[in-house]
Amino acid sequence: MILVLGAGGMLGKDVLRAFGSAATGLTRAQCDIADPTQMAQLGMGELGRPNWIINCAAYTKVDLAEQEKQAAYEANALGPSYLSSAAADLSARVIHISTDFVFDGEKTSPYVENDETNPMNEYGRTKLAGERNIASAIVLRTSWLFGAEGPCFPKTMIRVASSGKPLRVVADQIGCPTYTEDLAQTIVQAIDANLPDGIYHATGSEPMSWFDFAKRSVAAYGISEADISPIRTEDWPTPAARPKYSVLSNEKLQAAGIPQMPNLDSALQRFTDRLKQSEPSA
Repeated sequence: MILVLGAGGMLGKDVLRAFGSAATGLTRAQCDIADPTQMAQLGMGELGRPNWIINCAAYTKVDLAEQEKQAAYEANALGPSYLSSAAADLSARVIHISTDFVFDGEKTSPYVENDETNPMNEYGRTKLAGERNIASAIVLRTSWLFGAEGPCFPKTMIRVASSGKPLRVVADQIGCPTYTEDLAQTIVQAIDANLPDGIYHATGSEPMSWFDFAKRSVAAYGISEADISPIRTEDWPTPAARPKYSVLSNEKLQAAGIPQMPNLDSALQRFTDRLKQSEPSA
């Protein structure tokens, strides 16, 4: 049995979709990773007896985490420690999702798994604490997630561009957009391969700026006349600082036999197809 925590979220929904009937999902309302009592119930087998637990549950509001530090810490740092104990009681293996924001962006070449961490914001600090609180797990650091099942950057760009309004998008932050459907397939492959515990980087294959990502997103949707202008980070101040460069190397994962994710054109085509399918017909 495969159990997905955070099954109501953007990634969790696509993970469940990827596994089909082989997985069971629990939403936050059914099992809150930040609640030690509910996680103890999980460990006692009251919510099933999985062989694998995939943790897609997290506090992901990067800017709001600067204010809601305790909520972010409980979900992202304490939650994984509760999960670790529960998984040990069940003799279950864990896949835990982490982030590129554990790095400060000072490098100019892709980060590898053992590079020094130095988070710039509260979200990154709590996620790094969560990595350290997982006693044994496959930790997949990913970046710039987007998916058809939740709010995300390409959806916002497409919505604004569709309205005819101009877009000003940061062009000096570089990372790798990662489609949740493709990350979900990587998780399937990790379980199929019985991947050893450890930290792995699992992202899309193409580094780019938010500006480039915006242009490619609206083009994939079929908007040919979008008004998109590049700006600097300092022109769009946010409560949480973000790394200028957070490209992650996927070589360790590939060396373990897990192939690179499909390119962004493929991901955006599948993403926009799903968006259009979910839109009400005129």
